[in-house]
Amino acid sequence: MQTAIVISAVATSSTINPALIPAQYASVMQVIALAMWLTIIAASLFARPLQTLSGTDFVLVVSFYAWAILSVAWSNWSVDSALKGTALAVTTFGAYRLATRLPLSNIVAAITLGLFFLLVLSVLCVIFLPEIGIDQSWMHGGQWQGIFESKQSLGLVAAYGAFFALYRRMTGSSWTVFIILFAISAGTLIASGSRGTAAVMVMSCCALLLCRLSLRFANALAWLPLVCTCVAFALFMYLYATGYDHFPLFGEKIDLTERTFIWQYGIAHVDQRPFFGFGLNGFWTDPGRLQRFKDIHTWVLDNFHSGYLTILVECGLIGFVIFLGVALFFAIRIRGLTSSKAVPAPYCAIVTCFVALSFQMNMTETLFLRSTSFMSVLFVVFLFLSCHSIPERRSKSYNP
Repeated sequence: MQTAIVISAVATSSTINPALIPAQYASVMQVIALAMWLTIIAASLFARPLQTLSGTDFVLVVSFYAWAILSVAWSNWSVDSALKGTALAVTTFGAYRLATRLPLSNIVAAITLGLFFLLVLSVLCVIFLPEIGIDQSWMHGGQWQGIFESKQSLGLVAAYGAFFALYRRMTGSSWTVFIILFAISAGTLIASGSRGTAAVMVMSCCALLLCRLSLRFANALAWLPLVCTCVAFALFMYLYATGYDHFPLFGEKIDLTERTFIWQYGIAHVDQRPFFGFGLNGFWTDPGRLQRFKDIHTWVLDNFHSGYLTILVECGLIGFVIFLGVALFFAIRIRGLTSSKAVPAPYCAIVTCFVALSFQMNMTETLFLRSTSFMSVLFVVFLFLSCHSIPERRSKSYNP
């Protein structure tokens, strides 16, 4: 299973530069990742369960992804929608099997190895293929992008690499391994010049340390997913009520690099299918809606640039309310785990930080409901890990 995690991380952690893998072959990477999750499912059949997942939060997580998968039935029945629904079913079940069959330490070790391999390849690409590995554009000329399509992609992989390397050090990994992993992560991130991902690295690593040192901080951070979900919904309702495609602030029009144009377009269609939504991948696969957006803005992306809006538009208010419940009961579960000491403090720390980070990033990017993206599936894995049962006696606690 660990080998499959490494391969999946390499294949779908971020988009590879088209100069290395042409766009028409990008789907091959998704197929490889899907094959790896099928491998994990098959391998899990021979592994003894390490823990039992239960509780309201577990039911809500399963219900949300089941609802998203079933929403294909009321989508536009496109091939893309059907394939995405099938892939999401496979990766969600694979995430569940992984969370219950492999110790957390082994999962993190495999993730770290996969990310480290990507960073090493990026350094080699910069050295031997600088015309690809270094951004040649006039705006970012000289900044690294490695094997990825952008410097932000390289920076994000590096930020995650540093985060997981730090967790391994906190749980007993050698200083030598930590220094090597952290150095290449920090070095590639600095060379990429991506300030956004640098902030992600600093915040995630600091949060991990604080969660490890303070259970109160971990409990407080566990409420961030609920806060993010409520804030996102409030922002969307503001756009819906006003009809604006931006947020006015002190006389300025804040469009978040034109993301709000996409948000307004999606929000404007919500009342057509308010409760059930357009179904998984059922909005942007409609040629008419795609073309109308392009006619207005002269450009178009098949991406809402917000995981929350993806849920609201594709799964409707029903799906969004279920997801809101996931965020609420995640915080309640973390509080229960920390107060009962059912799991070690580092376990709570990394689960809380990774889930909180994922909720925060989905404010302006889309990771929720992506079927084969490694970080998206990893988010599901950590949601399942958070559903750890709270034993009556401490002697029954789980040691990852």
